[in-house]
Parts: sequence; structure tokens; C-alpha cells
Amino acid sequence: MPRQVLVSNGRFAIALDDKARIRDVYFPYIGLENHAVGHQFRFGIWVDGKFEWLDKEWDIVMSYLPETLTTRYIMKKELYGIKMEVNDAVHNGKDVFLRKIKVSNESDDEREVRLFFTQDFHIYGYEAGDTAFFEPNLSAIVHYKGKRYFLVGGTTGGKGFYQYAVGHKEVEGREGTWRDAEDGQLSANPVAQGAVDSAVSFKLEIPPNGYGVIHYWIACGNSLTQVTALDSEVKQTGVEQMLLEVENYWSAWLSRLKIDLNLLPHEVARLFKRSLLLMRAHVDSHGGFLASLDSDIMGIQRDTYSYIWPRDGAMAALAFTNAGFTDVAAMFFGFCNQVIGEDGFFRHKYLPDGSLGSTWHALVDSAGRLQLPIQEDETASVLYALWKYYEKDGNLEFVTKVYDKLVVKAADFMMNYRDPATLLPKPTFDEWEEKVGVFTSTVASVVAALDAAAKFAKVFYDSNRQEVLGEASAKIKDAMIKRLYDPELKRFIKGIYPNGEKDTTIDSSVSTVFAYGVLDAKDNMVKSTMDTLAKALWVKTEVGGLARYQNDQYRRVSLDTPGNPWFISTLRLARWHIAVASSLDELSRSMELLKWAAKNALPSGALAEQLDPYSGTPISATPLLWSHAEFVIAVCEYISKYQEITANIST
Repeated sequence: MPRQVLVSNGRFAIALDDKARIRDVYFPYIGLENHAVGHQFRFGIWVDGKFEWLDKEWDIVMSYLPETLTTRYIMKKELYGIKMEVNDAVHNGKDVFLRKIKVSNESDDEREVRLFFTQDFHIYGYEAGDTAFFEPNLSAIVHYKGKRYFLVGGTTGGKGFYQYAVGHKEVEGREGTWRDAEDGQLSANPVAQGAVDSAVSFKLEIPPNGYGVIHYWIACGNSLTQVTALDSEVKQTGVEQMLLEVENYWSAWLSRLKIDLNLLPHEVARLFKRSLLLMRAHVDSHGGFLASLDSDIMGIQRDTYSYIWPRDGAMAALAFTNAGFTDVAAMFFGFCNQVIGEDGFFRHKYLPDGSLGSTWHALVDSAGRLQLPIQEDETASVLYALWKYYEKDGNLEFVTKVYDKLVVKAADFMMNYRDPATLLPKPTFDEWEEKVGVFTSTVASVVAALDAAAKFAKVFYDSNRQEVLGEASAKIKDAMIKRLYDPELKRFIKGIYPNGEKDTTIDSSVSTVFAYGVLDAKDNMVKSTMDTLAKALWVKTEVGGLARYQNDQYRRVSLDTPGNPWFISTLRLARWHIAVASSLDELSRSMELLKWAAKNALPSGALAEQLDPYSGTPISATPLLWSHAEFVIAVCEYISKYQEITANIST
């Protein structure tokens, strides 16, 4: 189930599904320790003597307050005559999740309403050995294991919980204390250890056509002292004030935008701002950019997207740079400088503490031959994005700190890791992490990276190095055109395998050739390639969108389409239309694709990795950092081109 909303401060992050249930809880790194791993923190209501969980046919619309990372959910069910407005946030400066629930009684009678919240922590990612207890002095529930503590508190009308219960789950047939709630009462069991969960309730007496308010929070820390101090601060400051602080913080952060969004349709401008905020929510305080915090994918592979892929992060850094948030981009380059290997290349992916992530990249191929278990485009993309950062920001002092590793060592690796016969890079895994060979997308990224390294050498007055790097970039580019452009097919092919076999699969990844500036977007080779992609990969359903490549089997819904539509590939097509446009009429083709992205975003603005080609529902990790990054990049390029065209018209 995709995550509708994500709230985060870079240390503490919470993701919720479309029923406003907490499903993922990260602390103290976002993306590293998931203390819920997809288990439901249920939300229930008791009214007029009847109880039900809010996943039972309640009308729930989940979004955010404009230009903030504070949520706004509207929940109602005509049968009950009850409407709720819920605001969630993680405080920007303190590790506490805040929730305000305004419960409106839309009937002419006084109503007693009870709200129930369950906490299904799996601290450190597993259920064994947890403890949960009721703390009467604080009127709070505390869950802990080792150095991870979570305190659950709340108030309504100056009172704390109405009832509470702590119990066992997932053992000996016990489902959990959420079952205890379904009669509208909780047992007040004060402590349990092992596989445990908890439930709390609040009671409101709401007058006719009136409303009541409940405040609920989860404070987290490394000790009981820390969470009790946070609990005290929430009670002293108040949830309302702390929510206001969050709104003001993110509004101020976003106000730094200097881009003229008045040139965009409302829905595109709105998604642009939401994308920046959601991207920022994926940034760990130590600099790692997480690909996605949605753990739902674990049900398929028993692993998640909660890693830092250097390429995905580079695209997000490029997006932040283009939008003017170069300080955020610098955080990522600082992280990369710490984790890149001494040999000058990045491994497959990383955890936010800098350790290696899981991998399926083998050290030997099917024939037993040694191979480097990397995607070379990841190393190249970071160097390319770093140059774009420097072009925009001009922060020479920062670049000097990362120059030796991210530029010199990375460029030396790429220059040396070439086949002397073809001058192309040696085989590595492709952009989609599936095959080993020499791929157009990888080669193009290496060309761009070495060109960037040559420009950096000029900045540092190293003319000899500039010449060597520039020559290497040019030779690889010539070899790419000679060996990876097929004049009969009139397009760049996907790649060449170690046995010499050519892969002519129509693949959107070859768009890297123009997206990284290796060839002009108007070049005939690029134009014929992109025309082929648009014709062969467009999903001919009401949903539309561009598939990743021909016969893409990953989470494929139907054999009647080339694959599922992906935001990344569709937005790359939009970027090409932007790049080749010389009139406002030509530029409008790209706007249709930007509107397509906005139309297919969730109500919260979250963009998935891919969509069901018939229903348009999200498939795979949602929200996905790379999808939002491509949207931000495309919008920035659109505005730049629009201004260029209109300036030419006026002169």
C-alpha cells in the first residue's frame, strides 16, 4: 500500500497510508532503523455505542497544508454524522510526532465520541524483546528496547487518556490490543514484554453541531530521560503552538524559491512546491538522500528502497540545485565524499550511516568471469551533478573539500576503467540494475562526468589535467556514437554485452545522451532516438505515460502494454520536448506531460515509481525521490526555456 504522506525532520520520520495509519517510523536516521516496518498503527472511533476502524468505508482525503510538511486529512462518514480534520507533523527541531484531531458533530444531538489509537512498534525492526508500560505520573505509554524509547501521550479538555491497554501480539494466537478496543473499552493492563503493542483512547462530549479537539503525540529518544523531557515540553508549549512552528518553518524554507511559478498552471506549480518538500523529507540529517521511505515493497522482496543510491541522490541534488536550494545539495555531496571508495567509485547503494547497503550485484558473471559489482553511472552522475552545483552556487571552498575524492579519484577511475580496444567504459551494471554490459546511458554519463572533471581542472588551474580529461571525454563520446548508435535503426541502442551481443531493446535510459548534455537535444541522432521512444513506449491506455523499456517485467500489469508507465521516463520525454522547443507552441507539448504528472500524483502530491496502466493507481515505492527530482528538473527547465522564448519574441 503506497504511503500517502511523509513527515520528517531528517532524524525522525513517519510515513502513513491512505487510512491515516502510521506504517513506517524511522529514528535516529531516516531510512535506517524502521520501528514499525509496515505494521499498522490503527485509528478507530466509537460513537453512539458503535465501534469501527477508519478503514471501514470512511471517506478520507489526505493532503498537506499549502507549502508545509504539515498534513491535513478530512475524514467523514454520513452514517455517523461525524467529520474529522486531522493535522500531523514531525517537529522541525524536536523529535516528536504531533497530531491534532478536530472532531465535529454534524447532528442536532449531543454525542459521546471516543477515538482509539494503537501503537504497533517493532523496535529496531523486529518484535521480540520490546517492553511497553503505562507511566501514571505522566499519563503516557512508553515503548522501549535498548536505546530506543517512544513515549505516547495526549490530552483532550485538559485530561489525558480516557483508557489504555498494553498487551501481547503475534504470539500464541494473540492479535494485539487493537482487538481489545473493538468493544469500545480498554483493559488498563499496565505492562507487557516480548512482542507487545498498546492502545489508548480519548473521550469527547460534543454538543449539537459543535466540535471537540484531541491532541496526540509520540516523542522519541535514546533514553527515558529524553522522551520524558520531550513530553514535558509538548505539554508546556502545547501541540497547537508546536504545529504552528512546523508550518512557519517549512513555509519559510520554501519561500527562498526565486523561480517565477506564475508561468505555470496552478496544478503544476503546486506539485513543484510539494515535490521540493517531499524531496526534503527524504534527506537524512547526515546528508544521505533516501530513495523512498515506503516499506511496502518489502512484501515483495523482503527488502526496501530505504537506501542511498548515488545516482538517485545525484538527480535529487541536481533538482535542488536547479531550484536554488544548493545548501541541501551540498549535504548530499558531503555524504558522498565520506562513502566513496579509495578506488574512486561508488558501490551499489548505502545506508544513511554510511555503511554499505544490500546488493544483488555479483562479483562474477554466469560464466564465472570476474566483474566489478557497480553501476558506473552512479559515480559519473555524482561528478556531473557536482559540477552543476558549482556552476549555480560557485562555492569553491566547499568544492575544494570534496575535490580530491569526488572529482580527481572518480575521474581517474573512469579514465582507467576503459577497454583499450573500443575506448568505451568496461562493463558494469546498467541504470536499471539488471544486466551487465556497456550501456548507452552509462557511457553518456561518463562522457559528461569527465567533461565536468575537465572543467573543474580549469577552475583549479591544472591545464595538463584539463587537456587529458577533455580528450578522454571526447574519445569516449566518439566511441559511443560509433558503437552504440545504430544507423539502420536510427537510434541509440540500449547496450552491448561482454560477448559482443547488442541489446536493441527500446529503452528510455538512452535519454541520458541529451539529458546530461552529451549531445544537443536537436541532434538528428537524438531526435530519431527520442521519436522512437515516444512511439514505442507510450502506454496506449487512458492513463498514458511512457514505459521504462520494451517488455519491462518489473511489477508488470499487462502484456498488452510495453510496460507500466514510469514518472521518470515520462518526465525525461518532457525534458526533451523542452530542450528542442523553439516556440511556445512547441513548448506546450512538454506542458502536457507535466500536467500528466500532476494529474497522476496522489491527492497529497506524492509521485510513485510507476502506475497501473489501466487504473492509474501507484505501483511500487511511493513517494519516490527520483520521480519528484525529475519533475522539479523538468519544471525548472521549462521555465528557463519559456523565458528564453518570450525574450526572443519581445526582441
